[in-house]
Amino acid sequence: MRGGIAERGGVRVGHRIIEINGQSVVATAHEKIVQALSNSVGEIHMKTMPAAMFRLLTGQETPLYI
Repeated sequence: MRGGIAERGGVRVGHRIIEINGQSVVATAHEKIVQALSNSVGEIHMKTMPAAMFRLLTGQETPLYI
């Protein structure tokens, strides 16, 4: 949501959630991540990274060297 708390916290379209409340969700299905967020009570601590960086770090993309 434009101007929402996530955007104010630095989350952008295309970012990947890699951790929720200290638990890695790197290889977790989207539905389970949504469920974990929906079931959370109180503060939620998330770590995110840009999708391009995520693809490079997980071997889903090979870097181009010029």
